Amino acid sequence: MPAAVTTPSFLDPPTVDAVRALIARVADEDGRDPLSDQALMNLTSRDVRHALAVDDDGGVVEVVGYAQLDGQSLEIAGTTAALDALLDVFAGEPVLIWSHGRHSRLMPVLERRGLHAVRELHQLRRPLTDPVARPQPPAGVELMVFVVGRDEQPWLAVNAAAFADHPEQGRWTRADVEAREAESWFDPSGFLMAWRDDTLVGFHWTKVHSDGAGEVYVLGVAPSEQGTGLGKVLLQHGLAALRDRGCATVLLYVDGDNAVAMRLYERNGFARHDLDVQWSAQSPAQSSSGTVSNT
Repeated sequence: MPAAVTTPSFLDPPTVDAVRALIARVADEDGRDPLSDQALMNLTSRDVRHALAVDDDGGVVEVVGYAQLDGQSLEIAGTTAALDALLDVFAGEPVLIWSHGRHSRLMPVLERRGLHAVRELHQLRRPLTDPVARPQPPAGVELMVFVVGRDEQPWLAVNAAAFADHPEQGRWTRADVEAREAESWFDPSGFLMAWRDDTLVGFHWTKVHSDGAGEVYVLGVAPSEQGTGLGKVLLQHGLAALRDRGCATVLLYVDGDNAVAMRLYERNGFARHDLDVQWSAQSPAQSSSGTVSNT
């Protein structure tokens, strides 16, 4: 029988646990988490829209699907049988739907429903088996680690400027930063800040995953410092720090139309590994969110 779908205003703790268990099963089967970091953090939020698909088999209720709408961004995890029911909840709305990974079970469903790919987010990877040089920063620039309670606001200002045209990254708030500071993976020693006197001009925030892989989580340079080589310096220092922490490989995400960032990463040993796609009922030519530019 088709899954029954509800739209609760929030998820209680047992439901959050059931959704996390579902996400883990989908990730194990598809090879990628079906939800982004932001969507996972929003599981307990009342500021997004939630949809649940459940099966009731002889009185035993099982969560078989979950969808979350944050602004226009829709993310879905579920059994293949539950995906259409969840998508029907948001049919006719101007949503942008993410499929995560080339083997996402959601991708063929979206293609069958006639949606169009309007944005590509590439996952790049490179090994960290060889030592990584730490080049000198530009004259007058000093690299320091992030200080919790002091550096959030300067970071938010530079992040907003560096990612002014990015549909997600440029909108971060202090609450977004503090939510990540509360995560078990957060380590300020892996968050490099580039200061010119008392002015923050760039940063490289790294992350170590539970499987030991490192990540270039966010790398940004203030517009005033672009072209000085600071981006490459920050990248190299972050990679060296991840290697020092025992990471044998490192990954990152970059938009397919961000040619400047793609060249920087490919010149530093990264290669394309996987692909996330954003889908819309509109064609790429009609969709205003089809392209982004960030640094």
